[in-house]
This record gives sequence, structure tokens and C-alpha cells, in this order.
Amino acid sequence: MKLCTLHTTDKFMELMSDPFTKPFLKEHPEIEQMDITDSSLIKETQSAGYATPAVARRMYQYMMCAADAGADVILVTCTSVNTVTKTIRNMIPIPVISIEEPVAEMAVKSGGKIGILSSLATSAEPVKQTILEKAALAGVEAEVKIQVADGAFEALMDGNRALHDDKVREALDKLVNEVDVVVFAQISMALVEHPEYKIPVLKFGRLSYEAAREAMLQSK
Repeated sequence: MKLCTLHTTDKFMELMSDPFTKPFLKEHPEIEQMDITDSSLIKETQSAGYATPAVARRMYQYMMCAADAGADVILVTCTSVNTVTKTIRNMIPIPVISIEEPVAEMAVKSGGKIGILSSLATSAEPVKQTILEKAALAGVEAEVKIQVADGAFEALMDGNRALHDDKVREALDKLVNEVDVVVFAQISMALVEHPEYKIPVLKFGRLSYEAAREAMLQSK
């Protein structure tokens, strides 16, 4: 089985590879993994404020290349482009998963008011839409509050992970008092250490990889 991970930046791959990809592949040696990375995707999305048609065209081409290369499933690791991911995946001959989808399902099951904490404004609204879609499928109503940790993503892009983590923690400390569950909107935030709160704080990572594996097994 082959997993393709599609990335929109190469700036902080160690935040994904070491804690998530490598352990996952070690546990499942039957899975081969390939990466496709195009840093222009997130730059163009940030500049426009949304995933543009040009971004969609390139992502479609990358997904078709992955299928042609023998991938059994594609995991898109960027939430800022998830509207494109969900739009074009019906045209791709293999399953395509957006990284936030398994966590969105868990957040909906937790019930109550759901908080989205993002370090990048273009990620927050797409994650909200995924949560609302999952809530509709589950037949429940979801109230969602968005909190952006201003400047955190820029700090990470500049190589200042400590400042990034501080800004995320500061925003998280405020958000946990206003909601019943928090969802981190990007995998780049997953390693931020924080106090234990009375409410769940859900992060992308292992759940997303396991969902990709399940999709591979079901497609066989």
C-alpha cells in the first residue's frame, strides 16, 4: 500500500515527519510513503485570502500524479486549501482525505460549543466548514467560535518556534474559557505544549494517518 502526503510548505516538515509520519510508518511497514510539496500553494492562498483556481488546478495535477505513481490514498496536510481538496477529490481515482476531517468528526461527537484555534487566518474558516459539514451528517447542531493566534504562523515561518508556541498558548488560554472543546486548525501546532485543561484539546496527527490507512484498506 502507498500513501501520498501532499504538502503546501516545506518550512517545518520536522513537526510532522518525526512525531507522526515516521512512527506511523514504523508501526505499519507494509505502507510505502511518498511526498509531494509545493510551497507556492500556501503563499498564493495567503496572498489571496483563499485557495485560488490556480491553486486548485495545481492540486488536481499533483493528485493525478500521485495516482499515476501508484498511491492508494492521498492525505492533504494543509487545511487552508481544504475547500479545494473537497471539491476536486471526486475527480481523483483514489481516496483523498483532508487532514482535519477525522478530528472534526471527534469534535462534533464531543458536543457543545466548539472552538477553533488557528495560527493562520486562512485555515480557520475551512476547518469551521468541515466541522459544520460533519455536524450536519451526524444530525446535530454545532456552534463554532474561531480564535486566531495572530503572528504565530509568521513566527514559525521565520524559524522562531518558541515565539509561535507562546502565541498559540496565549490564545488557547483565552479560548478554553469560552468553549467546550478546542480544535487546533493546523498540524504545525500539534506539538505546542500547554497545561492540561478541563476540556478536550484536539490536534491533527495520528488520527489523520490512521484514517488514511483505513481508507487504503477499504479501497483494496
